[in-house]
Amino acid sequence: MTSPTDEPRPPEFRLDERLVLAEALADVGRAVRDAVRSSSSGGDHDVVRTEGGDDVYGVDERAEHTLLDELAAHVAGRWPGTLVMEGFDEPQPVGGAGGPWRYLVDPVDGTRPYLAGINSAWVLIGAGRNANTLEDLEVGVAVEIPLPGVPTSRVAWACTGSSAHAVIDDLVGGAFPVPLMMEPTMRTDPNRSFVTVVRLLAGDHGPIGLWADRHLAGLEVYDHLLPCGGQHLFDVASGRASAVLDPRPIFNPAGMHTHPYDLAALVLYRAAGVIVEALPPGPLAVPLDPHVSVAYAAYANHALAIRLRPEPGSLALPSPERALG
Repeated sequence: MTSPTDEPRPPEFRLDERLVLAEALADVGRAVRDAVRSSSSGGDHDVVRTEGGDDVYGVDERAEHTLLDELAAHVAGRWPGTLVMEGFDEPQPVGGAGGPWRYLVDPVDGTRPYLAGINSAWVLIGAGRNANTLEDLEVGVAVEIPLPGVPTSRVAWACTGSSAHAVIDDLVGGAFPVPLMMEPTMRTDPNRSFVTVVRLLAGDHGPIGLWADRHLAGLEVYDHLLPCGGQHLFDVASGRASAVLDPRPIFNPAGMHTHPYDLAALVLYRAAGVIVEALPPGPLAVPLDPHVSVAYAAYANHALAIRLRPEPGSLALPSPERALG
C-alpha cells in the first residue's frame, strides 16, 4: 500500500493535512476493494448478522476485517479517533483514546447488486475532526469495487476546500493510474437524462411513485433504481446523471432507507461541484448514527437544482382526487 510522503516540504508546498489523510484513506479503500475481489467464500451471500443499520452479508464481514486492519496500520497513529460504520451499533476506536477524528464508513455500499453480478459496489469513507453531523465532515473518499472480470476501478478523494481528485486504477496490468475528470453535467434541461427518484421499497412503491409523477410531470427523465446510493451520487458527480432524490423516509418511515454512512463521501461529491442537500431542502445536519434515516437530493448544477428542487411543503402525497386524475 502506498503511503503519503512524510518528507519535509517548504511551507508554500506543504500539503493540507486533510488531503494527506484523504489519500491515505483512498489507499485503505483500495485495500478493502482488493480483499473483496481477491477471494470469495460460499458464505458471501449469507446474512451473518443485522447490526449498525443494515443486514451484514458474508462479503461485508470480510471487508470489515480488512478495513479495521488497514485503519489500525496506516491511519490510527497519525489521525486517531473513532469509527462509525455500517454493521456496528457502537463506534469503534481508531488508535488511542481521545483522538479528534470521527470516521464514517460503508465498507461495501451496494452489496446486493454486487453479489448478484449486476453492478459495482463502493467503499465509502468520510472523516472530520470532532464531527457530529454529515455537514461536519472534512474528507470524502469513494473507491469502486468492480465486478469480477472488470479490469479497472475508479478511485476518488477530496477534502473541504479542495477540488476532487480521481484516477482509474489498472487492476490487471499494474499500470500507473490514469487521471479521471470529475465533472458533473452542465446541461440545464433535465429532459432525456437520468433523474432518479429512489424507491427501493419492495411492494410499496406507490406513495413515492405518486409524488414523483407529480413532481416530474412534463419531463422525460429516467430512473436508475439500483440499490446503491454511492453509485447514484458518483454518477451525478461524474456527469452520467442529472440528479437523484431519495425521499423514502418521508413517505415510508418504516422502510429501507439511506443512512449517514451511505453519504460518507459527501465531501467528495461537493468538491466535484454537486449540490447535495437534505429533503426537504436544507443542510444535511444529520447525526453520525448508523440507525438514522436520511432523505436527501443531489443535483449536478444550480440550474438543475432550481428546476428539480421540491418547493417547501411539496413533499406530500397528492389528494386522492388528483391521484386518480
